[in-house]
Amino acid sequence: MTPAQVKAIRQRAGLTLEGLARLLRISDKRTVQRWERGDVPVSGPASIVLDMLDAGELPERFHRLTVTA
Repeated sequence: MTPAQVKAIRQRAGLTLEGLARLLRISDKRTVQRWERGDVPVSGPASIVLDMLDAGELPERFHRLTVTA
């Protein structure tokens, strides 16, 4: 998955860097930033979830994780 693809998926989903990090259960939004800059590759499991998010196949319960309390 390319950096541009990660950013496009995040933007199409209407998520911030922090929102995507929460959805993926990543403790820090800097990981998402590094993916979008191409500093580090997206891990296999994260790329699968990103593909599911982009295809609209991610269960709704996961979207609730992106809402700040």
